[in-house]
Amino acid sequence: MAVCCGLALSLSCTSSPAKRLIDSGKAKSSLAKPGNPDDLQAAMDKLQASLEKPAAPFHASFKKSGVNGFSYQCEADVSADGILGQQTDFSPATEVGSDVFPASTRSRELNGTPYHSQSWYTVYGGISMTFLNGHIRDAQPGVKYAGDEQIGGYDARRYDFDLTGIDADIKKAMTLGNAAGLRQTKDYNVKGSAWIAKEDGRMVRFRFDNIYTFADGKMDGTHFEGSVSKK
Repeated sequence: MAVCCGLALSLSCTSSPAKRLIDSGKAKSSLAKPGNPDDLQAAMDKLQASLEKPAAPFHASFKKSGVNGFSYQCEADVSADGILGQQTDFSPATEVGSDVFPASTRSRELNGTPYHSQSWYTVYGGISMTFLNGHIRDAQPGVKYAGDEQIGGYDARRYDFDLTGIDADIKKAMTLGNAAGLRQTKDYNVKGSAWIAKEDGRMVRFRFDNIYTFADGKMDGTHFEGSVSKK
């Protein structure tokens, strides 16, 4: 079931998938106004593209956490020279058969310099695949304009979104998965907010949850957060 597989995100990347990510990050945002909201995925793609080719230096903060207790956090300075920062990963205590693995925290330096080196591709790909691949496009049918705000030095439009009560195509895809005999999904939601810069259509802040509710009453999901600020 391709939709549910979106929860499984890689934490590392080689140069080849990273290059493919660069090519995918060039979609254009629609002309936005309250009655014609920005394309959320296009705005996320523009954020990803700015990691690859920043017009000006900026600082980026990203977080991702799952209901299973795993979490990842990244702070990075992005410029034409490359990407420098730190990532911290947390793993909760885990049981595998009769083995128990204790909780652990791992921090590592991110040194993506010089620009377009192998080290750069590794850092860029890891950030893109871990923090920017949350399927925010699924939320588009539930988008509502919430007002203008200033975020990180950017004038931005804020949008709130929630698929509750909306007959979105993504939910129909879930039904097809159920018919194929896969895990029975009762509901799927993408709920949160996004802030998109007026000057270039780039997403400058996001905060949302992917939430799966299964027929057996169990839930699964992932929380995503991110923001950029001018330097």
